Amino acid sequence: MTKIVTRLIVIGVLTTLCTAIMVFSVILINKRSLQDAYIINIAGKERMLTQKITKETLIINTQNIKDYTELDASIQEFEDNLSLLRFGDIKRNISTQNREIITTKLNLISAKWEEFKTLVKSFKNTTSVLYEDRSFFYENNLKMLDLSDRIVKAMVNQNMSAKLIDDAGRQRMLTQNMAYALMYYINNWDDSAYKGFKESYNLYNAIINDFYRNQTYKKIPQLSSAINEAYAFWLLYSPHIDNILKTQENIIQNMRKITQQNTELLNEIDWLVGLYSDLSIHSRTYLEKFQYVAAFIMFLLAIYSLYHLLSIRKNINAFLHKTELLVSKKPQSSLAKEIQIKGTSELSIASQNISHFLQQIELTQETSNQAIQLSETISEEVNNIRDAIYEKLQQIQINDKKRQEIENAIHLGEDMAIQSGEQLLSASKLLKKLHKILQDIENIYTKEHITTHTQDSHSS
Repeated sequence: MTKIVTRLIVIGVLTTLCTAIMVFSVILINKRSLQDAYIINIAGKERMLTQKITKETLIINTQNIKDYTELDASIQEFEDNLSLLRFGDIKRNISTQNREIITTKLNLISAKWEEFKTLVKSFKNTTSVLYEDRSFFYENNLKMLDLSDRIVKAMVNQNMSAKLIDDAGRQRMLTQNMAYALMYYINNWDDSAYKGFKESYNLYNAIINDFYRNQTYKKIPQLSSAINEAYAFWLLYSPHIDNILKTQENIIQNMRKITQQNTELLNEIDWLVGLYSDLSIHSRTYLEKFQYVAAFIMFLLAIYSLYHLLSIRKNINAFLHKTELLVSKKPQSSLAKEIQIKGTSELSIASQNISHFLQQIELTQETSNQAIQLSETISEEVNNIRDAIYEKLQQIQINDKKRQEIENAIHLGEDMAIQSGEQLLSASKLLKKLHKILQDIENIYTKEHITTHTQDSHSS
């Protein structure tokens, strides 16, 4: 039989272990959930940043903006997040990814990102160069329209033919058509609009040059002044259009590649976010199963603990019943045998110690009784010897002196026998007294022990 203390220690250790496992798993699940949520958030943010970078390039292209602050910040943030996903961050307690599938995907995203970033940087450099030309074109388009309108008005004032006035009026239309076609091409990337822009530009250039070289127009001061002013400004205006024609097509081609590359990069990142989510769910499910196993073990442990507690209670009740025999003093057989409980538990050992103690008391009592019987036997034998000697003295003839010496020796023997008997009686009385004292001590001990266990039982 296992000792009670040992069983209680085993139950305590197993309970502590299972509780520690449950607490550890809860902490680990919370920590893993926070870490996974952070990583998924970072990966999801990468999707947003690719969209934001593409949006910024579209805004810069359509609105002819030279401020790249938001674009540069988005690029830098994307690179920082990508580095965190690839190599981890000790300060944020994010470890390096050791799963081959994630590492492979991150390397692929990194390669596509370098291609995407190269396109964006090329876009920045091109739009930076084109910014001045486009700004000049948009800002002075109305001025070009006004100068063209002055030519028409001068021809009208000179009552020139309808055909010439129509050619001059077409110049007004061409200035607006160039602005419209360029804006439409920038916003819609329509090649036909870009072709229309070039056609309008070439036609306007041809007409203004014809007007400037026409000798008849030079003879009309008002018309000649209007044509010269328009032509002079056209010489300043047209180089910006030439630069736009050379560069804008490259920008649009770059924008097409950016949007295409953005779609590919977005798909890869979206797949990565889904993978992170799946791994997080799998990891959490595994830990939850681990919790269920720990909970099941704790349930078995509860049953095991209940079984042993009932066994301990049974032993305590048996021990209390045995000790009650000491108080009642009504054993049916040997008291030492009746109070003994078999086994190796603490209560069994305690009952065995008490049994051994009572056996010693009973042995002492038996020794005391034997001493009394021995004393009575010695006294009886001494009396028999004395009577035998007196009888012999009556039969033999000896002098009075010798007889007196023998009688004195007999009296001395009687005195010694009496003294020995008294000493044995005294020793017997002392042994009985000791036996009584030991019994009183045992009764007091037993009553206190029973009272203590009864209080403990009531407390439990």
